Amino acid sequence: MAVIIYPRTMNWSYMKQRPQQLMTQLGSLGHQVFFENLAPLDKEFKEIEPNVYLFTDTKAFLHKKLPALRKEHPVAVWTTWSKLRTRISTLFDPDITIYDCCDEFPHWAKYEPKMIDEADHVVCTAEVIRTRLSLAYPDKPLTLIPNGADASFFHIPSSDRPADLPPGPVVAYIGAWAYWVDHELFAKAAIQFPNVQFVSIGAPYGSSGDYSKLPNVLILGEKPHHELKRYLTHIDVALIPFQYHPITLATNPVKAYEYLASGVRVLSTALPECIAMEPHVTTATTHDDFLVKLASMLHHPDTAEHKLARIAYARENRWIERGLKADQIIRQVLHDKGLTSN
Repeated sequence: MAVIIYPRTMNWSYMKQRPQQLMTQLGSLGHQVFFENLAPLDKEFKEIEPNVYLFTDTKAFLHKKLPALRKEHPVAVWTTWSKLRTRISTLFDPDITIYDCCDEFPHWAKYEPKMIDEADHVVCTAEVIRTRLSLAYPDKPLTLIPNGADASFFHIPSSDRPADLPPGPVVAYIGAWAYWVDHELFAKAAIQFPNVQFVSIGAPYGSSGDYSKLPNVLILGEKPHHELKRYLTHIDVALIPFQYHPITLATNPVKAYEYLASGVRVLSTALPECIAMEPHVTTATTHDDFLVKLASMLHHPDTAEHKLARIAYARENRWIERGLKADQIIRQVLHDKGLTSN
């Protein structure tokens, strides 16, 4: 097994995204995972999942913990932020580095070439990213590992309707309430369907639309990840209403897998990764197309057959399988470098 370090990028508690999911899976497979948290902890190391430890005192980790770990196991860094290249090599001096390119933020692009040059293997989340990277860096080992479904979303117990969810049909978006959401489209839908509650659940990220004059729009903010399941069972249609933007066009949405695992119907703008999920995800190319398809979904009841098909698709795309693929890459890179991972 290896010691795997995920260097400082986010708080473990900030939503539950790809890094937390993959590190959880790698810990479950026996690796010792150390997640450098942004926020201070009340102890030096906190085991947040089996074999997954949070730490914030980097100096203590480097001088007290890491040398002992290094004597027993090879050290791997798994990073999703290309800007950390210098910090990774200077502080952690890993035996191998895996760069996981999971977003196409334009302001990160200038850091990418050196990060990829430093990395022993590159992982990516979407076909658009894989195509770009394979053309730009043809000699670099590259593996596609899409996002996946949280296994806990397949078994959602019946629960009372959350108190902050008004009665009536519910159309919801769960995810970062960010500038890449098509707020004009979200508002149009709320206006066209005044008897439907349009709900956003997720942390604010950058500027968003003004919905103060739309009484059927509820911005509920961020909820703990485990609470999302309570809401999904009361949602009629789940949305991925993204603008067409370099970020979204290269996005493999985690929320799509979570929606599908819960069995809820999904309507998305025509993002490449969502088109690939048809027919389990319905996609729309324009605002008018989106509103027509939403009307059809609201007016026609779902079927048990379609619900089971969505769940089955999500079962084929769980984080468990993604973690196994990540584990395989780490073991192969260590093997190729003559290092052991027992």
